[in-house]
Amino acid sequence: MPTTELQTSTQAIWEQFCEELKEAGQQLMREDLPLDELDAAEGLRYLSRLLRTGLERNVEGADPADPYLHVLCNERIKGFGGDNPDTLYYGAALSDEYEYLLKGDFRACSYFSVIATGQEEDGSNCVTGSVDSSSLPVAHQGPVEIQVLSAQAAGNGDSTVTTDSRTQSLLVRCTFDDALEKRLDISLARVGSSGQPTPCRLEPSAAGLIAAARFVQTSAQHWSDRSAGLRTDFNQLPLQDPERMRALGGDPNIFYYNTAWSLQPEESWRIHIPRIPDCTTWGFQINNIWTESLDYTQGRIHLNKSTAHYDADGGVTIVVSERDPGRPNWLRTMGHRSGTANLRLMGASEPLVANTQVVKL
Repeated sequence: MPTTELQTSTQAIWEQFCEELKEAGQQLMREDLPLDELDAAEGLRYLSRLLRTGLERNVEGADPADPYLHVLCNERIKGFGGDNPDTLYYGAALSDEYEYLLKGDFRACSYFSVIATGQEEDGSNCVTGSVDSSSLPVAHQGPVEIQVLSAQAAGNGDSTVTTDSRTQSLLVRCTFDDALEKRLDISLARVGSSGQPTPCRLEPSAAGLIAAARFVQTSAQHWSDRSAGLRTDFNQLPLQDPERMRALGGDPNIFYYNTAWSLQPEESWRIHIPRIPDCTTWGFQINNIWTESLDYTQGRIHLNKSTAHYDADGGVTIVVSERDPGRPNWLRTMGHRSGTANLRLMGASEPLVANTQVVKL
C-alpha cells in the first residue's frame, strides 16, 4: 500500500526536528570552552537533559488551556543554568485568557516565589505578576490557594498573581534547607475547565516538537555563552547586575553572584565572606562548565544558611578543592578541573562581599 501525503509530511516534520536538534551539538566544538573527557561526557548528557525539558515544556505542557506543571530542574533534570540544589523549580504554560488556581503547601520552604513571566515586544523578559514568601506570610501557616488571572479580573488580594497579554508561563521556585529532603505538595488547574479529554492534534504536536529542538539549541547556546564569558577572570565572585539578572528571568528578590573557577589538583579556592547580611537564606554551589550544579547526591558541592559552619566572628569561609583539606565548609570538585559557581542571597536588603584566593593545599 503506497504511503499517503499525510505520512510523508509527518516524516518531514520528524526529519526537521532531528536536523534542528543536530545543530545543538555545535556547543561541543567551541574553542572558548576546552573539554576534557569528563566535560565531554557531561556535555552529551547535558544536551539530552535539555531535550527532556524541551519536550516537557513544548510538547507535553504547551497548551495553556490544559496546564501541566512540570519540573524544570532537579538532580537529573536541567532546564537552565546554575540550578540551585536547594530549590525545586516548576513551570507551566499560561494565557491571560484563562484563570488558574495554584494549590500548595509551602511550610517546609525557607523561601518561595510564584512568578508569571512573558516577553515584551522587543523580546526581553518581563514579570507580569508575582507572590513570594514575604508577601504571602499566611503560606507559613498552612496550605494556600493562589489565583493566577488577568490583571483586569484580579482583585487586591495578597494571594493573586496577575497575567496580561505578554504572559507566557508560570515559574515556581521553592527553596529548602536540605537539598535531599525537597518535598512539595503543589498543583495547578484551570478554573472553569470542562474536564473533557484534550485530544492530541497534529499541528500543535508538530510545532511543539520543532520548538523543543530549538529550545535545546538556544538554551545550550545561551548557557555555553554565559560559561565562556565568565572565563575571562577565574576564581572571583562578583555581584551580577540586578537589572540584567531580572531581564534574564532572575528572581527580583535575589542577589546573584557568578564566576568561573579553575584549579590544579593540589590547589584550593577559598571564599571568605566577612559578613552575611540579614536574609531569608543564602546558598553557594559549584557547577560544571555547562553551568549544571555538580551531582549533590554523590558529594557535598554546595552550602546554605543552615548547613554552613560559621566563623567565630559570624563570617563564613568556604574551601573548594578535590582533596579534603580538613577544614569546615569543604566542597568537592568531583573530578572536575574547571567549571562555574553561583552564590545567591535571598530576601536581603543589601548585597554581601566575598573575598577569594587560590592557595596550595
